[in-house]
Amino acid sequence: MIAMTSESIERYKTLGRALRLTGARLEVVVTLDVGPRTMHVSLPGGPNMFADECPLKEELPDGTVFEYLGGHRVWHSPEAFPRSYVPDSHPLARHELYDDGILMVQQEEPWTHIVKAVELRFGEGSVAVTSSLTNNGAWPIEMAVWSPFLGSPNGRLILPVTQRNTGLLPNTSYVLWPYARMDDPRVHWGRRFIVLDHDKHAETQFKLGYPNELGWLAYVNHGCCLVKRFVHERGARYPDGGCSSEAYTAGWGIDIESLSPLRQVRPGETITHEEQWSVFDCPARPSIDDDEIAAALAPFAQRAGFELPVPSVEAWDPTRDQKA
Repeated sequence: MIAMTSESIERYKTLGRALRLTGARLEVVVTLDVGPRTMHVSLPGGPNMFADECPLKEELPDGTVFEYLGGHRVWHSPEAFPRSYVPDSHPLARHELYDDGILMVQQEEPWTHIVKAVELRFGEGSVAVTSSLTNNGAWPIEMAVWSPFLGSPNGRLILPVTQRNTGLLPNTSYVLWPYARMDDPRVHWGRRFIVLDHDKHAETQFKLGYPNELGWLAYVNHGCCLVKRFVHERGARYPDGGCSSEAYTAGWGIDIESLSPLRQVRPGETITHEEQWSVFDCPARPSIDDDEIAAALAPFAQRAGFELPVPSVEAWDPTRDQKA
Protein backbone atom coordinates (compact mmCIF):
# COMPACT_ATOMS: atom_id res chain seq x y z
CA MET A 1 0.00 0.00 0.00
CA ILE A 2 1.27 3.47 -0.95
CA ALA A 3 0.83 6.22 1.62
CA MET A 4 -1.28 9.17 0.49
CA THR A 5 -2.00 12.62 1.89
CA SER A 6 -5.31 14.45 1.47
CA GLU A 7 -6.12 18.15 1.57
CA SER A 8 -9.61 19.65 1.61
CA ILE A 9 -10.41 22.34 -0.95
CA GLU A 10 -13.38 24.51 -0.02
CA ARG A 11 -14.04 25.62 -3.57
CA TYR A 12 -12.44 24.17 -6.70
CA LYS A 13 -13.13 26.42 -9.73
CA THR A 14 -16.95 26.64 -9.87
CA LEU A 15 -17.45 23.05 -8.72
CA GLY A 16 -17.58 23.39 -4.95
CA ARG A 17 -15.86 21.15 -2.43
CA ALA A 18 -12.97 18.96 -3.52
CA LEU A 19 -10.06 16.91 -2.20
CA ARG A 20 -6.43 17.03 -3.31
CA LEU A 21 -4.85 13.57 -2.99
CA THR A 22 -1.08 13.19 -3.27
CA GLY A 23 0.88 9.98 -3.48
CA ALA A 24 4.58 9.33 -3.98
CA ARG A 25 4.63 10.42 -7.62
CA LEU A 26 1.14 11.59 -8.55
CA GLU A 27 -1.38 14.21 -7.50
CA VAL A 28 -5.12 14.17 -8.23
CA VAL A 29 -8.07 16.41 -7.39
CA VAL A 30 -11.53 14.89 -7.00
CA THR A 31 -14.79 16.77 -6.50
CA LEU A 32 -17.44 16.14 -3.85
CA ASP A 33 -20.24 18.46 -4.99
CA VAL A 34 -20.32 17.09 -8.56
CA GLY A 35 -19.36 13.75 -9.94
CA PRO A 36 -17.82 11.35 -9.48
CA ARG A 37 -15.21 13.47 -11.27
CA THR A 38 -11.42 13.54 -11.17
CA MET A 39 -10.54 17.04 -12.34
CA HIS A 40 -6.75 17.03 -12.04
CA VAL A 41 -3.96 14.50 -12.52
CA SER A 42 -0.29 15.46 -12.59
CA LEU A 43 3.14 14.94 -11.17
CA PRO A 44 3.18 16.54 -7.68
CA GLY A 45 3.04 20.30 -8.22
CA GLY A 46 3.08 19.80 -12.00
CA PRO A 47 0.73 20.95 -14.76
CA ASN A 48 -2.70 19.38 -15.02
CA MET A 49 -2.98 16.79 -17.79
CA PHE A 50 -6.79 17.12 -17.72
CA ALA A 51 -8.87 20.06 -18.89
CA ASP A 52 -10.78 21.05 -15.76
CA GLU A 53 -13.10 23.57 -17.40
CA CYS A 54 -15.51 23.07 -20.29
CA PRO A 55 -18.45 25.38 -21.07
CA LEU A 56 -20.29 22.83 -23.23
CA LYS A 57 -23.80 21.88 -22.07
CA GLU A 58 -26.66 19.69 -23.33
CA GLU A 59 -30.27 20.43 -22.41
CA LEU A 60 -32.32 17.30 -21.83
CA PRO A 61 -36.02 16.81 -22.68
CA ASP A 62 -37.04 17.10 -19.01
CA GLY A 63 -35.36 20.50 -18.69
CA THR A 64 -32.28 19.33 -16.80
CA VAL A 65 -28.84 20.15 -18.20
CA PHE A 66 -25.77 17.95 -18.59
CA GLU A 67 -22.56 19.95 -18.12
CA TYR A 68 -19.37 18.51 -19.59
CA LEU A 69 -17.23 20.24 -16.91
CA GLY A 70 -14.02 18.41 -17.90
CA GLY A 71 -11.80 15.91 -16.11
CA HIS A 72 -12.54 12.19 -15.90
CA ARG A 73 -16.09 10.86 -15.71
CA VAL A 74 -17.83 7.49 -16.04
CA TRP A 75 -20.65 6.89 -18.54
CA HIS A 76 -22.58 3.88 -19.80
CA SER A 77 -22.24 2.83 -23.43
CA PRO A 78 -23.58 2.55 -26.15
CA GLU A 79 -24.17 6.29 -26.31
CA ALA A 80 -27.79 7.43 -26.54
CA PHE A 81 -29.51 10.75 -25.97
CA PRO A 82 -30.73 11.52 -23.36
CA ARG A 83 -29.82 8.30 -21.50
CA SER A 84 -26.06 8.86 -21.56
CA TYR A 85 -26.40 12.49 -20.51
CA VAL A 86 -28.02 12.20 -17.09
CA PRO A 87 -26.48 15.14 -15.16
CA ASP A 88 -23.79 14.49 -12.56
CA SER A 89 -23.63 18.12 -11.37
CA HIS A 90 -24.90 17.32 -7.88
CA PRO A 91 -23.17 16.14 -4.68
CA LEU A 92 -22.00 12.55 -4.35
CA ALA A 93 -24.26 10.15 -2.51
CA ARG A 94 -21.22 9.21 -0.42
CA HIS A 95 -17.46 9.00 -0.49
CA GLU A 96 -15.00 6.93 1.51
CA LEU A 97 -11.41 8.02 2.05
CA TYR A 98 -8.77 5.27 2.34
CA ASP A 99 -5.14 5.39 3.40
CA ASP A 100 -4.19 5.01 -0.27
CA GLY A 101 -7.18 6.39 -2.19
CA ILE A 102 -10.87 7.19 -2.33
CA LEU A 103 -14.23 5.71 -3.36
CA MET A 104 -16.80 8.10 -4.90
CA VAL A 105 -20.40 6.98 -5.40
CA GLN A 106 -22.97 8.95 -7.38
CA GLN A 107 -26.63 9.22 -6.52
CA GLU A 108 -28.83 6.75 -8.39
CA GLU A 109 -29.79 8.08 -11.80
CA PRO A 110 -33.53 8.91 -11.84
CA TRP A 111 -34.41 7.43 -15.26
CA THR A 112 -32.00 4.53 -15.65
CA HIS A 113 -31.64 3.50 -11.97
CA ILE A 114 -27.90 3.06 -12.65
CA VAL A 115 -25.40 4.00 -9.94
CA LYS A 116 -21.96 5.18 -11.08
CA ALA A 117 -18.88 4.92 -8.88
CA VAL A 118 -15.14 5.52 -9.25
CA GLU A 119 -12.41 4.21 -6.96
CA LEU A 120 -8.85 5.56 -7.04
CA ARG A 121 -5.94 3.70 -5.40
CA PHE A 122 -2.40 5.06 -5.40
CA GLY A 123 0.35 2.65 -6.37
CA GLU A 124 4.06 2.95 -7.03
CA GLY A 125 4.11 5.64 -9.72
CA SER A 126 0.51 5.16 -10.84
CA VAL A 127 -3.13 5.41 -9.81
CA ALA A 128 -5.42 2.40 -10.21
CA VAL A 129 -8.84 3.58 -11.40
CA THR A 130 -11.90 1.34 -11.13
CA SER A 131 -15.06 2.72 -12.75
CA SER A 132 -18.29 0.82 -12.07
CA LEU A 133 -21.96 0.73 -13.01
CA THR A 134 -24.61 -0.91 -10.81
CA ASN A 135 -28.07 -1.75 -12.13
CA ASN A 136 -30.62 -0.86 -9.44
CA GLY A 137 -33.52 -1.19 -11.86
CA ALA A 138 -36.14 -3.90 -12.30
CA TRP A 139 -34.86 -5.48 -15.53
CA PRO A 140 -31.52 -6.35 -17.18
CA ILE A 141 -29.57 -3.67 -19.06
CA GLU A 142 -26.99 -4.42 -21.75
CA MET A 143 -24.21 -1.89 -21.31
CA ALA A 144 -20.48 -1.28 -21.05
CA VAL A 145 -18.49 0.91 -18.69
CA TRP A 146 -17.26 3.96 -20.59
CA SER A 147 -14.31 5.84 -19.08
CA PRO A 148 -13.46 9.15 -20.83
CA PHE A 149 -11.31 12.04 -19.71
CA LEU A 150 -10.94 15.48 -21.26
CA GLY A 151 -7.28 16.13 -22.07
CA SER A 152 -5.64 19.49 -21.48
CA PRO A 153 -5.85 21.75 -24.57
CA ASN A 154 -3.53 21.42 -27.57
CA GLY A 155 -1.97 18.10 -26.64
CA ARG A 156 -1.01 15.11 -28.79
CA LEU A 157 -2.69 11.72 -28.38
CA ILE A 158 -0.82 8.55 -29.41
CA LEU A 159 -2.71 5.30 -30.09
CA PRO A 160 -0.90 2.00 -30.79
CA VAL A 161 -1.67 0.15 -34.02
CA THR A 162 -2.37 -3.59 -33.74
CA GLN A 163 0.46 -5.63 -35.28
CA ARG A 164 -0.82 -9.21 -34.78
CA ASN A 165 -0.04 -11.23 -37.91
CA THR A 166 -3.23 -12.95 -39.06
CA GLY A 167 -2.05 -13.99 -42.53
CA LEU A 168 -4.77 -13.53 -45.15
CA LEU A 169 -7.35 -12.33 -42.61
CA PRO A 170 -7.71 -8.80 -41.21
CA ASN A 171 -6.20 -8.18 -37.78
CA THR A 172 -8.24 -5.14 -36.69
CA SER A 173 -10.93 -2.66 -37.70
CA TYR A 174 -11.39 1.09 -37.37
CA VAL A 175 -14.69 2.82 -36.74
CA LEU A 176 -15.48 6.39 -37.82
CA TRP A 177 -18.43 8.58 -36.87
CA PRO A 178 -20.55 10.37 -39.54
CA TYR A 179 -18.82 13.72 -39.07
CA ALA A 180 -15.26 12.30 -39.25
CA ARG A 181 -13.08 12.69 -42.35
CA MET A 182 -10.13 10.35 -42.86
CA ASP A 183 -8.10 13.24 -44.29
CA ASP A 184 -8.68 15.43 -41.22
CA PRO A 185 -5.39 17.32 -40.66
CA ARG A 186 -5.45 16.52 -36.94
CA VAL A 187 -5.06 12.76 -37.51
CA HIS A 188 -1.93 10.99 -38.78
CA TRP A 189 -2.15 7.31 -39.77
CA GLY A 190 1.22 5.64 -39.14
CA ARG A 191 2.32 2.03 -39.42
CA ARG A 192 2.83 1.62 -35.65
CA PHE A 193 0.94 4.59 -34.20
CA ILE A 194 -2.05 6.78 -34.90
CA VAL A 195 -1.56 10.37 -33.76
CA LEU A 196 -4.50 12.66 -33.01
CA ASP A 197 -3.85 16.30 -32.14
CA HIS A 198 -6.14 18.68 -30.33
CA ASP A 199 -6.55 22.10 -31.97
CA LYS A 200 -8.58 24.59 -29.96
CA HIS A 201 -9.21 26.62 -33.13
CA ALA A 202 -10.73 23.70 -35.09
CA GLU A 203 -14.31 24.18 -36.26
CA THR A 204 -15.04 20.52 -37.06
CA GLN A 205 -15.30 17.29 -35.08
CA PHE A 206 -13.43 14.02 -35.49
CA LYS A 207 -13.90 10.67 -33.76
CA LEU A 208 -12.39 7.23 -34.25
CA GLY A 209 -12.54 3.97 -32.36
CA TYR A 210 -10.98 0.51 -32.62
CA PRO A 211 -10.18 -2.68 -30.70
CA ASN A 212 -7.02 -1.53 -28.91
CA GLU A 213 -5.39 -4.91 -28.26
CA LEU A 214 -2.24 -3.42 -26.72
CA GLY A 215 -4.39 -1.71 -24.07
CA TRP A 216 -2.90 1.75 -23.70
CA LEU A 217 -3.15 5.38 -24.82
CA ALA A 218 -0.59 8.15 -24.31
CA TYR A 219 -1.33 11.88 -24.13
CA VAL A 220 1.61 14.30 -24.43
CA ASN A 221 1.29 17.92 -23.28
CA HIS A 222 2.92 20.48 -20.97
CA GLY A 223 6.25 18.62 -21.03
CA CYS A 224 4.61 15.47 -19.63
CA CYS A 225 3.12 12.21 -20.89
CA LEU A 226 -0.01 10.71 -19.34
CA VAL A 227 -0.34 6.98 -20.03
CA LYS A 228 -3.74 5.30 -19.61
CA ARG A 229 -3.56 1.49 -19.46
CA PHE A 230 -6.33 -1.10 -19.44
CA VAL A 231 -6.97 -4.70 -20.51
CA HIS A 232 -8.48 -5.44 -23.91
CA GLU A 233 -10.36 -8.76 -23.87
CA ARG A 234 -9.76 -10.33 -27.27
CA GLY A 235 -12.90 -12.07 -28.49
CA ALA A 236 -15.22 -10.09 -26.22
CA ARG A 237 -18.05 -8.02 -27.68
CA TYR A 238 -17.41 -4.28 -27.38
CA PRO A 239 -19.69 -1.32 -28.14
CA ASP A 240 -19.64 0.77 -31.32
CA GLY A 241 -18.57 -2.00 -33.67
CA GLY A 242 -15.95 -3.50 -31.39
CA CYS A 243 -14.22 -0.46 -29.83
CA SER A 244 -12.22 -0.75 -26.60
CA SER A 245 -10.64 2.68 -27.28
CA GLU A 246 -12.16 5.82 -28.75
CA ALA A 247 -10.96 9.38 -29.21
CA TYR A 248 -13.01 12.46 -30.02
CA THR A 249 -11.71 15.93 -30.75
CA ALA A 250 -13.32 19.30 -31.47
CA GLY A 251 -12.31 22.88 -30.81
CA TRP A 252 -13.65 22.74 -27.26
CA GLY A 253 -11.66 19.66 -26.21
CA ILE A 254 -10.30 16.16 -26.75
CA ASP A 255 -12.02 13.18 -25.11
CA ILE A 256 -9.70 10.19 -24.52
CA GLU A 257 -11.73 7.06 -23.87
CA SER A 258 -11.56 3.38 -23.00
CA LEU A 259 -14.45 0.94 -22.65
CA SER A 260 -15.24 -2.41 -21.08
CA PRO A 261 -16.92 -5.23 -23.03
CA LEU A 262 -20.71 -5.19 -23.31
CA ARG A 263 -22.42 -7.16 -20.54
CA GLN A 264 -26.01 -8.09 -19.74
CA VAL A 265 -26.27 -6.58 -16.25
CA ARG A 266 -29.09 -8.06 -14.18
CA PRO A 267 -30.85 -6.15 -11.39
CA GLY A 268 -28.49 -5.74 -8.46
CA GLU A 269 -25.37 -6.58 -10.49
CA THR A 270 -22.29 -4.38 -10.98
CA ILE A 271 -19.83 -4.23 -13.87
CA THR A 272 -16.38 -2.62 -13.65
CA HIS A 273 -13.61 -1.29 -15.86
CA GLU A 274 -10.05 -1.00 -14.54
CA GLU A 275 -7.32 1.39 -15.68
CA GLN A 276 -3.88 2.53 -14.56
CA TRP A 277 -2.88 6.19 -14.95
CA SER A 278 0.79 7.17 -14.95
CA VAL A 279 2.44 10.54 -15.66
CA PHE A 280 6.05 10.95 -16.81
CA ASP A 281 8.32 13.87 -17.62
CA CYS A 282 8.45 14.22 -21.41
CA PRO A 283 10.19 17.52 -22.23
CA ALA A 284 10.14 17.11 -26.02
CA ARG A 285 6.84 16.33 -27.72
CA PRO A 286 7.50 13.62 -30.34
CA SER A 287 6.71 14.33 -33.97
CA ILE A 288 4.34 12.11 -35.98
CA ASP A 289 7.26 9.87 -37.03
CA ASP A 290 6.81 6.28 -35.83
CA ASP A 291 10.45 5.79 -34.82
CA GLU A 292 10.56 9.07 -32.89
CA ILE A 293 7.36 8.19 -31.05
CA ALA A 294 8.69 4.74 -30.16
CA ALA A 295 11.96 6.21 -28.86
CA ALA A 296 10.10 8.78 -26.73
CA LEU A 297 7.73 6.19 -25.23
CA ALA A 298 10.24 3.36 -24.71
CA PRO A 299 11.38 4.48 -21.21
CA PHE A 300 7.75 4.87 -20.09
CA ALA A 301 6.83 1.46 -21.51
CA GLN A 302 9.61 -0.15 -19.51
CA ARG A 303 8.66 1.60 -16.28
CA ALA A 304 4.88 1.22 -16.60
CA GLY A 305 4.88 -2.23 -18.18
CA PHE A 306 3.12 -1.70 -21.48
CA GLU A 307 4.06 -2.98 -24.93
CA LEU A 308 5.03 -0.87 -27.91
CA PRO A 309 3.81 -2.11 -31.30
CA VAL A 310 6.45 -3.99 -33.29
CA PRO A 311 5.64 -4.78 -36.95
CA SER A 312 5.60 -8.45 -37.80
CA VAL A 313 8.32 -9.47 -40.28
CA GLU A 314 6.94 -12.98 -40.81
CA ALA A 315 5.89 -13.48 -44.43
CA TRP A 316 2.78 -15.52 -45.14
CA ASP A 317 3.61 -18.80 -46.81
CA PRO A 318 0.64 -20.50 -48.54
CA THR A 319 2.41 -23.91 -48.41
CA ARG A 320 3.35 -23.68 -44.71
CA ASP A 321 0.69 -26.18 -43.59
CA GLN A 322 1.75 -28.72 -46.22
CA LYS A 323 5.39 -28.40 -45.16
CA ALA A 324 4.49 -29.08 -41.54
